[in-house]
Amino acid sequence: MLPAMTGAFARLRMRHLRCFQALARHSSVSAAAEHMNSSQPALSRALAELEGIIGQPLFLRTGRGLSLTEAGESLRRHVDAALSQLEAGTRSAAGLSPVPVVAVGMLPNVARTLAVAAASRFKAAAPQADLRLYWAGVPELVARLHRSEIDFLLGRLLALDYMPGVRFEHLYFEPLIFVVGRDHPFAAQPDAVTLDDIRAELVVVPMPDTIIRRELDKFTTARGLGAFPNKIETVSFEFTRSFLAGNRAVACVPLGAVRQEIADGRVVRLSLTGDELMGSVGITHATDRKLSPEAQLLVEHVREAAQAYA
Repeated sequence: MLPAMTGAFARLRMRHLRCFQALARHSSVSAAAEHMNSSQPALSRALAELEGIIGQPLFLRTGRGLSLTEAGESLRRHVDAALSQLEAGTRSAAGLSPVPVVAVGMLPNVARTLAVAAASRFKAAAPQADLRLYWAGVPELVARLHRSEIDFLLGRLLALDYMPGVRFEHLYFEPLIFVVGRDHPFAAQPDAVTLDDIRAELVVVPMPDTIIRRELDKFTTARGLGAFPNKIETVSFEFTRSFLAGNRAVACVPLGAVRQEIADGRVVRLSLTGDELMGSVGITHATDRKLSPEAQLLVEHVREAAQAYA
């Protein structure tokens, strides 16, 4: 058995590992091919060869793309560590110091506020460090945190489903708010608008099963109301801001998503509030991992930047 295994692994090449790593990170053959400046057939062949060498599937093919099998997750941990060590060794042999990398997952509500301010301060203090900012859904970011691909998350407090193995550091409270474009009739008297008025409008709301949608649903349920009958569901605040500019609609979004637009008058905040709409924003850490000095430096800048929103 051992000689056969040795012969199989003799066929393993660096390209197999690079392709596997790209596929695991992007969960898509097309995205991985673009990242590697390669072709989709080439990556598919490399994956097929690697799975043949390993002797079992490394990915599940679904309608949403690729997801790692248990064997794939195991291989990924070793591949990431090995390639990182190879890169560090190559730089060392060339007389170069390793480039410190800080990787952060950020949720949309902080992408234009807290993350920007903290990144600016961090790069001024540590220009030699690479800062990688990942923007994705909560499940993907939490998975990356547990796989040590990112150092910590920035955003609202996660749902209880995602809390095992992590701890949350509160920084400030941020409300969900209702807003309209400046040309909407509600903009003339924002203090007079009621939930019943909003229910008669087209409403842009967060996607189901997101943290902020659960907060919104608690708010409406506590007031004896169900879901808005005419709605668009999205977590793309870029879409929401653009949609409000050219359409008659109301949107429910975190304050951080529209601070700039409120300040310059492009959108108007309605006066509806409630305790259910208030969420905690902060840093989500993995409980079993110590931060690098560079990552800890960024955390300090995040804390300083958060004081502006407290």
